[in-house]
Amino acid sequence: MNEEARMAAARKKEHITLARHNKRPESNDFDKVFLVRPALPESEAALSNAECDFFGFRVQAPFFINAMTGGVEEGDRINMDLCRASDKNGIPMAFGSASFVENNPSALKGFEEARNRTRQPVLINVNADTSPQTVKTLIRALDPIALQIHVNAVQELVMPEGSRHWKWKEKIARLRDAAGIPVIVKEVGFGFDVASIKALAEIGIDAVDVSGKGGTNFCTIENCRREKGDFSYLSECGFSTVQSLLNARFAQQLLGLPEEGGGKKMPEVISSGGIRNPLDVLKSLALGARWVGVSGKFLSTLLSGGEKALEEEISEWKEQLSGLIALYGASCPAQCQKIAWICDAELESYAKQMARLVNPGEL
Repeated sequence: MNEEARMAAARKKEHITLARHNKRPESNDFDKVFLVRPALPESEAALSNAECDFFGFRVQAPFFINAMTGGVEEGDRINMDLCRASDKNGIPMAFGSASFVENNPSALKGFEEARNRTRQPVLINVNADTSPQTVKTLIRALDPIALQIHVNAVQELVMPEGSRHWKWKEKIARLRDAAGIPVIVKEVGFGFDVASIKALAEIGIDAVDVSGKGGTNFCTIENCRREKGDFSYLSECGFSTVQSLLNARFAQQLLGLPEEGGGKKMPEVISSGGIRNPLDVLKSLALGARWVGVSGKFLSTLLSGGEKALEEEISEWKEQLSGLIALYGASCPAQCQKIAWICDAELESYAKQMARLVNPGEL
């Protein structure tokens, strides 16, 4: 293991330790969204209501275990537990960043051992600077259904040893070409703006995971690792998950205008960041998400209650979500995008101001 790999391993261990104590906010922008519930839903609650396709693979719910960790001993143990919970409940599982394997090939073994614990689809995760050769190695070894490429400029800025080179679009396109499987571009908790979603559509990315603020805060985590130079003022930087989902709707509008977007296909939208319960999942679907990723909530349950507690929690979420889907008059996740919703004045103001920025001639 070279020096860069040793530093990365130490950082991963610190991330796990600090994530255990990271206090996620009890409230977030999902509390500002209100779904319109029909008193006559004309529906029937059944577990099958929550089933959907995930990049062509049939799964039992539209939510999945999102990227957290891996590549070090404790991270590998966590991934094994998460994969078993994935398998037990018929939902996908995303590994944490495996870019580490590029400088430490032996770290691949832990990912492989975890992969063997689930028959469900998995996602692999790398940073945009990872070589195409490493991505191909990971795909051969782990047989993922899609590749996540994370973008994390805020985290890198606050990270003591972070990169200061954020010219990523060409690198993302190169990894897309090398992968040969669907590609997701994922933030790490600071959300997505309209222009960046549109730019990813224009280079043919299959999905965008908005990963907005409201959950695990990597600015706070990285700031705790600093000996000097406080960056705590950036802890609220970026867009919330709900704001990011609205941004995706504006990006879709722009892509529908030939003079602006050339009719490019809109990437699928994944909601993550601050997902606390099945109602947040339903609200994400109503706001336009195809799938929903859950990290901090599931990790907290695993670390506090063990693998069995996590399996039971995911099972309860599936049952509750299937009931909620029916409660709001739908029969499957895809129909949830037709659920009417309203929002509070603060979020409405955000939407109006963003609409003015995106389409200045219309307001």
